[in-house]
Amino acid sequence: MSKLAAAAGGPPGWADLPRDLLESVLGRLPVPDRLRFPAVCTAWQSAAGAPGSAAPLSPWLMLPFNPTARRGGGGGGDAKFSEARFLSLAEGRAYAIRQPAPAASHRLCVGSSPDGWLVTADARSELQLLNPVTGAQVQLPPVTTLPFVDASRGADGRVASYDLRCCFTDDGCELIPPETLAPDRLRYEVYEKAVIVSAPRRAAPSGPWGGYAVLLICQPLSRLAVARAGDTEWTLLDTPARCWVDAVRAAIADGPTQRRAVYTMDAAGRVEAWDMDATPAASREIAPPCCCSERACAMSAACRRYLVELAPGHLLQVHRVRGAAHARYTWEPLPERVEYTTTNVELFEWKAGAAAAADARDLPRWTQVDCKSSSRVLGVRALFLGKSTSLCVPVDGGGCCPGLRGNCVYFTDDGPWSHERCHEVAPDVGVLNLADGSYRPPRGAARDLLWKWPPPVWVFPSLAD
Repeated sequence: MSKLAAAAGGPPGWADLPRDLLESVLGRLPVPDRLRFPAVCTAWQSAAGAPGSAAPLSPWLMLPFNPTARRGGGGGGDAKFSEARFLSLAEGRAYAIRQPAPAASHRLCVGSSPDGWLVTADARSELQLLNPVTGAQVQLPPVTTLPFVDASRGADGRVASYDLRCCFTDDGCELIPPETLAPDRLRYEVYEKAVIVSAPRRAAPSGPWGGYAVLLICQPLSRLAVARAGDTEWTLLDTPARCWVDAVRAAIADGPTQRRAVYTMDAAGRVEAWDMDATPAASREIAPPCCCSERACAMSAACRRYLVELAPGHLLQVHRVRGAAHARYTWEPLPERVEYTTTNVELFEWKAGAAAAADARDLPRWTQVDCKSSSRVLGVRALFLGKSTSLCVPVDGGGCCPGLRGNCVYFTDDGPWSHERCHEVAPDVGVLNLADGSYRPPRGAARDLLWKWPPPVWVFPSLAD
């Protein structure tokens, strides 16, 4: 450093710090400081942009708004921004980060990816890809390009209402009249879950976003639709005969290239693998139906299924069993106002066979895993499950996702979506320890979970654009 200072004709400065030291410091900073790091000088900017310079970030919980607190988004230059709050699981503290328009308080998150991107539905029920850390945003095709959604517009050209049609056949035959919904209510009725098959990327720093693909599970009839970079409309992939309940991005290798693929699971627990790079997207059944236990089936209204990929060719099906909070009372609330709390999970493991089976009866079967022996399956990994995500995250002592505990399931609420439920019912959010069966709210989140809107979701922050 002294040689550098002598060559510059002055004492050493912050810009003269060794590159490896800068990268080490960067990896230890919380996200807000990581965002400011490149603005110090060109040397620090270069260190921040180095591949692998930043350590993995621990997952966040996007928190509901406190309706009694003042929020950003007022007048002046901040009019197009509002703040969203995120709880860092590693630190147990919340960060407020400004978000681009439309306001974060008007968005419903329907998808979250390990790349740091969310899929949000705004007050007009239109979808966007959003990186909540960097503020990057990509508009997805209009909801009216789904074949069962029509819009009625006012004299000013804005959407006044939507008509949602229920077609049980591909020829568009309607057996019941369409339902008319306000612009902000359609999102509760149509969007079940969005899966980011591949995240947006730019060929040049200021160039357009490309390379992305989003799979949508949508109502009515829990169908699949896909939109890729450059598409102007959604494309349906399946027929109304299936009822899909979950989907997860898969890692499937095909020869020397890595093809984009998705696993989808129907209400019976049957799983299909979709090749998203094929035209049109092609699927094949890989796993047979999976039955719940008698107890879970008896609580089917409160039982929710998730699909998780632990490793290529290794799947886990999680059945979340919940109890109604009002069970100890004599009165019965309306279905959309029932508060649930998670009581247990059932795990079912599936591993791919040596070769693809020609007959569905020859497919590898699901094997139930006792929660007491779940550490054999999960080991130093944690599951993050909820309405918007189904993800397995590695946990170890080497700095990967600090603050997380292995052999645990991190849940967010996923009750039936409605305007009333999202604004009036306390969310069921907690960490289920499979070793001892305890279920507790995440550290530092108990107070914020008194609020309801927007429903809290898991976020996997990324500073990469």
